[in-house]
Formats: sequence, C-alpha cells, structure tokens
Amino acid sequence: MPRIRYHSMKKIAFLISMLFLFAFGKEAGKKQQIITISKKYFPENNPLLTEYDEATINSLAEGKTIKEYVYEIPTVVHEAYHAYMGKHSSYYDSAIRYRISDAIYFDVPFFKTYQAIELNNFIPNEWQKKITRYDTYINSRQKYLVTQQFGILGLLEESCAYYQSMRTSLALFGFLKDTYGFKDPEIWIEYLGSIGSYRYALNEFALFTSWYLQYAKLKHADVYKSMVTNKGLKKLFSFLRKSNAGFNELYNQQREEIMTQLGSKVNIEGDYIFNTKTLAGKGLYDKDHAALEAALAGPDHKILGVLKDE
Repeated sequence: MPRIRYHSMKKIAFLISMLFLFAFGKEAGKKQQIITISKKYFPENNPLLTEYDEATINSLAEGKTIKEYVYEIPTVVHEAYHAYMGKHSSYYDSAIRYRISDAIYFDVPFFKTYQAIELNNFIPNEWQKKITRYDTYINSRQKYLVTQQFGILGLLEESCAYYQSMRTSLALFGFLKDTYGFKDPEIWIEYLGSIGSYRYALNEFALFTSWYLQYAKLKHADVYKSMVTNKGLKKLFSFLRKSNAGFNELYNQQREEIMTQLGSKVNIEGDYIFNTKTLAGKGLYDKDHAALEAALAGPDHKILGVLKDE
C-alpha cells in the first residue's frame, strides 16, 4: 500500500483507530499471535510489529483464526514498515534512514527530486497498463503520497516495504510447514497464490527506478546527477536487487518442495495451481514475473548499471 505523509492526518488516523478498536475489540489477540510467529520465523520484524497499532492490525488481518489470516501477515508487516519509517526517519532530515533490520540499514542523503507522475510523459502506454502497481505509485494525483512528494526517495521506501512483504511471505513457509504439514493442499495453494504478486513487486520498482533515471537524464539533469553520485542510494538499490534474486531462488525451492510433497493432490496448468479433487485454484503470476524479468534484461534498462554499488 502507498504511504502518505501529511501532519494533520495523524488526527484522522487516531479517530479511525478508535473505530477499528470498537469494531474489532474481540480480536485483540491477533497482534500478539503475529508477534509470537514473528519471534521464531522473522524476528527482524518484531520492532515493526511491536510498535504497530493493534486496532489497525486487527483490520488488516481479516479472519477469526490464524489459519485464516496468516496470509495477510505480509501486508501487516508492509504497513507496519511504513508506520515505523514515519516514526524513526524523516524526509526533512539531511538523510533518510531506510531500515532493513536492526543490524542493516541504509542512510540516503536527501536531494531534490521530481514527482513520479511526471513519468506518464515518458513510460510507454503499453507498460502503464501492464504494470500492476503503476497507477498506485506513479499515476497518482495524491499530492501527499511519498512517491509524489519525494520521487525516487519515496519509491525506495515503497521498495523496502515490498522487500519486507516478500521476505515475510517466504518466512511463513516455515510456519505453515511446521504447523500444518502437507496434508491439506488448500493451505499451500493459498500460500502460493498469496505470494504470487509479491514475487515481482521489486522488479516493478526496479523498472520504475530505471524510467525515473532515464527521464531525469533527459529533463532533470540535477536529479540524475544526485542519483548517480549518491552512495547511500546506490548501496540500497544494489542490496534490493541482490535480495530479489535470492528471494526468487528461495521461492523456486519452496515451490518445488510443495509440489513434491503434495504430489497428485495439486496440478499446475497455465498460470494456475489447483486442487485436483475440488478444481479450486489460485493464480501463480508466472507470466507477469517472466515479463518483468525479460523487460529488465532489455537494453533500455542497462542504465541501472549506474546505480551499481562499487
């Protein structure tokens, strides 16, 4: 989800939180249940979850039991990351601190940027329609959205939030395996379906970054220079690209194990995995992932090499 920075919105958020607390008060245990899982399977996100508003967690984690809302935990972590950034880092400081974990963070010196929506003048219409998150983060007229207020710096925050989503999704494989085993194919069909769009999220933001660079080089020479000379930005972007490759490798290993363990209980046809008994299934987003991988390998995006950490 996109992050909006606007001071008076704190009052609105407080009122919404009170409404959520009233509506979901009976489910107050969700936060603690998620933290308990986090402590074992993705402890680096404990600080995010501990500080995150319990009423908001209850609203995001739809369902009454952990078995129902476990697949929403990556979204909870994603939003918790934005909340954490809002408390512990500022775009009005000399540098923005992007937290990965307590042990890993990147300080990116602030510089003047341009609004992401300007990319509508540059990105081909075909890609504007094809990319799932384009309208949310690029083609948005919400002036308080971080990608509009702070351009590439806001895109980096969103990239980090999706990094957290994907890492959490992959970590949940261990929880599901330890808790439920491989008896019920529905659990694993839902898992692969829920992780599907996160697989290519970082690739989408890599494309956004490439286009942002290309347009800056054409129209905003000062922004382009600030990007290619910003060591903190280059270190963070390189880390995210390397992490994405590792995520893809781990995903493939997990998927292979799931298919082997479930055997004839499931089948994959086209872009879907389905239960061979009930024929119910979920999309795997293989085609979207492949299309973005191919696009990033094209000549237009070799410009990303200027952001390689040396």
